[in-house]
Amino acid sequence: MPIQLSICESDLHFKNLLIEHINQSLLLDLIQEYSNGFELINRLKYQKNNFLLIDAFTPFMTGIEALKILRKKQNKTPIIIYTQMYQEDLYALFNAYQHVYYCQKNSAIIFKLLLALFQEESQAYERYLHEWQVQSNAGTIIPTTIDQTATGYIPSSVELKIINYACRGLTNNEIGREVHLSGRTVETYIKKLTEKFKLKNKVQLITYCVEQHLHLYK
Repeated sequence: MPIQLSICESDLHFKNLLIEHINQSLLLDLIQEYSNGFELINRLKYQKNNFLLIDAFTPFMTGIEALKILRKKQNKTPIIIYTQMYQEDLYALFNAYQHVYYCQKNSAIIFKLLLALFQEESQAYERYLHEWQVQSNAGTIIPTTIDQTATGYIPSSVELKIINYACRGLTNNEIGREVHLSGRTVETYIKKLTEKFKLKNKVQLITYCVEQHLHLYK
């Protein structure tokens, strides 16, 4: 029986990463998707989920407020709620609720944690959380801003434009028309970016850039 889950995520690119991963896995079944906490609260009523994946800071109504309302309504569905960086006050808030798990906004981490929790490997969550807390206190957690990437490389304005269009799903030729370069030149840029970020291909580059929020810069 696949794990049935719903997503509450406002970042379209990151949501698409999550959906693509779910669609490619026989172990996962997407029930519904929401763009903010308000949609989640008002449309979840008749949905049956094994887990909810919630961005803590969705617009209009945050995932944090939605979580509080769900628990007030006695909805006990296990929830994985995530933020870009570890925040001690949020951990204390989430830890006060049963079956709420806090992690970094990173698709690989989210799904690894999801599978561990579904298999009732709660110690895996405790280990992950401890490591995240230690990394955060040491200032070594993976950065998510344009000023500091995981590799220390800061893309140029042209590279950022190419990243933005690549994350929208445009081909190299389509990107070239937008930035006034040939498709082959765009391909060269993408190859160099994958090397600079120590990745293997364009798919990994798009995933990395979305999770580092580089796709938001134009």
